[in-house]
Amino acid sequence: MVLGTMSNVGKSTLAMVLCRYFTKKGLDVVPFKSQNISRKFVPVNNGRIATAQYLQALSCEKEPSVEYNPILLIPENNGVEVYFTGEFIGHLGSEKYMYESKERLLAKVLEILKNLSESHDLVIIEGAGAAIEPNLKDTEIVNMRIATSVAANVILIADISKGGAFAQVVGTLELMSPDERKLVKGFLFNKFFGDKSLLKEAPDELAKKYSIEYFGTIPYFENRIPDEDVIDTKQGEFNLENKKALMEEIDRITEFVVDQIDISKIEKIVYEELSMK
Repeated sequence: MVLGTMSNVGKSTLAMVLCRYFTKKGLDVVPFKSQNISRKFVPVNNGRIATAQYLQALSCEKEPSVEYNPILLIPENNGVEVYFTGEFIGHLGSEKYMYESKERLLAKVLEILKNLSESHDLVIIEGAGAAIEPNLKDTEIVNMRIATSVAANVILIADISKGGAFAQVVGTLELMSPDERKLVKGFLFNKFFGDKSLLKEAPDELAKKYSIEYFGTIPYFENRIPDEDVIDTKQGEFNLENKKALMEEIDRITEFVVDQIDISKIEKIVYEELSMK
């Protein structure tokens, strides 16, 4: 499971890269995000899913399915449109959805995740926003509640471009219960500008403090895949219908990211998990 210290740290891209990398290693991989909120979605045979899970499905060489994004929220002025496995289930005010409706969907979401896990080698799960928020801890159904429900191995990702990334990692870990913290296998930094040697030994020391792994630091890079969090089309962005160009770009991104991190540490975690299935 890929969790972030906050929104827009690169969770979707890292999940996509892991989907592609382990698929090319010969594993049967599928993506999963229990709940995604976006105005940018893709029609699929059995409904609609968020753009990120569509791209992750392509990375896995799978036909995109609503099972990969069971709950899709489309924002409105005074609330959200809620779709569950492709079916429109209503216009809900934000407060009503936050505290009532989604609790009824959690058991169904976990059943879908269980089925995916049993029928595939590897499920790459993506969280949303920050990994843990004390005010939402008992009601969210996309981050640590999912992780703890399936005992997922968690990779934490932080955006180092804005500063404060070390504090974000520490703060996220400190807000977790001991049982939640045990699931976190390591962290990495994303969107780095400059010379990585300037980080010195600080990431390794932080990893040692919490007995987790430091997977590496990814420099900032441009890409041409659609961004579900930005309504406007960026320069040079590939159309979702251009699957050949998208796959070439996904492969390019995967190669770049894998070269920047210690993928062998993540491989070890994945293959140890597979050995226990």
